[in-house]
Amino acid sequence: MNKIAMSLFVLWCFSQPTSAEPLAPLTLDQVLPAALRAFPGLLSTEQRKQVAEGEYQSAEGGFDTQLKTKNRWSVAGIYENQMNDVSIEQPTALWGTTFFGGWRRGDGDYPVYEGKSQTANDGEVRLGVNIPLWRNREIDSRRAKLQQAELGKLIASHEYDQALLELRRLASLRYWDWVLAGQRLKVADRLLQIAEQRDAGIRERAAAGDIADFEALDNQRAILERRERRVAAQRLLEQSAIQLSLYWRDTDGQPQLPGLELLPDDFPAQEPALDINLPQALQTAQNQRPELKRLTLQKRQTETELALQNNQRAPGVDVSVMGAKDMGYSNQKINRDELYLGLNVDIPLQQRVAGGRAQSAAANLQRLKWDLQLQEDRINNEIKDAISAIHAARQRVMLSRQQWRAAEKLQQGEQSRFELGESTLLFVNLREIANGDAALMAAEAQSQLFKAHAEYQAALGTPIQLTETLTQ
Repeated sequence: MNKIAMSLFVLWCFSQPTSAEPLAPLTLDQVLPAALRAFPGLLSTEQRKQVAEGEYQSAEGGFDTQLKTKNRWSVAGIYENQMNDVSIEQPTALWGTTFFGGWRRGDGDYPVYEGKSQTANDGEVRLGVNIPLWRNREIDSRRAKLQQAELGKLIASHEYDQALLELRRLASLRYWDWVLAGQRLKVADRLLQIAEQRDAGIRERAAAGDIADFEALDNQRAILERRERRVAAQRLLEQSAIQLSLYWRDTDGQPQLPGLELLPDDFPAQEPALDINLPQALQTAQNQRPELKRLTLQKRQTETELALQNNQRAPGVDVSVMGAKDMGYSNQKINRDELYLGLNVDIPLQQRVAGGRAQSAAANLQRLKWDLQLQEDRINNEIKDAISAIHAARQRVMLSRQQWRAAEKLQQGEQSRFELGESTLLFVNLREIANGDAALMAAEAQSQLFKAHAEYQAALGTPIQLTETLTQ
């Protein structure tokens, strides 16, 4: 759709006549459930939880049972034989212990130096265990990945909670911007209507010589100026409605453009109930904000990585025990029962891989500690700023209402003086503009008050009851 068509569509939406039965005004309690149900950004963040679930399942795969087979046939040469070997291996989280077992069968002629390959008719079964004594005992890559993946699921959940809080905050801000834009248009309409209604009377008085002709010209100028103000207010309302439609969506998830008929008459008479206690609010935010929980879990992930890499710098010392038994008949001399003890030692001489990874993990851990401290400071500042904004907005609401009442009385008095011939239209226009500006200041103060409440709620990290919200 090109820009002209889009503009026509927007104007059409705002110019539609209201139905016979007036629609109920759109409330914030209607906008929030729609945003939480179908906002694409939130749905995108929700997929991170699925990604984390997949990564956890992948980490669990490190402990999957492994089944292996080896088969060999001698097809040419002095010795004709065949070898079949099936083995099974089961890693565990118990000190990194691995259990293994298998069955093999060697049949045919073997040279003397390969006599071990010969088995009885029914083959040889074996069972054993490998136990790390140093490296990979306290932690290994399998257990580390599983721990990190489990923490990753919690991190994804906190990221989703953070997206919920941010969505509620932005939807609330855009809603109050829309309500304020509606009040701005209402003031512009009232000022324009006043100037247009008195135009005929002023022309008659000018024609009768009761007032100067330039008074009629001045009123024409005022009408043009106020029409321009109304156009600007209409544009601001359309812009705020378009921005609000990003959050107010229908059941199919498509943005809905709120029309004039859905605008509330005014801001709510009462602000949300709030008992502000700064120390308690700071502590609540530190306990509830998902950013802090996410950083704490990321710190634990990095601590797991550091522990793993420090462990990998140690020598590998593994002890193994395996028993084997031949089954069936054999006409050759074959060991029927065998028991093997093994000790494997693996010493990294330079340790550059594990050392470098440990250095990187230690640096990341320190970085996360500073990030966590900075986030705590930012949250404390957000709480203080939100409380300050609420107090200031309350004072502005009270003072702006007083100023509006005074401006309205002055306008009425100036209008009476003009009708008696004791004033000019210039002063009447100034009083009317001052009254309109005072009305806008009162509306802006109320908007700032409700927006400050939204900021405070987000700063506290108040959890959202998603199920209850979506069923409203």
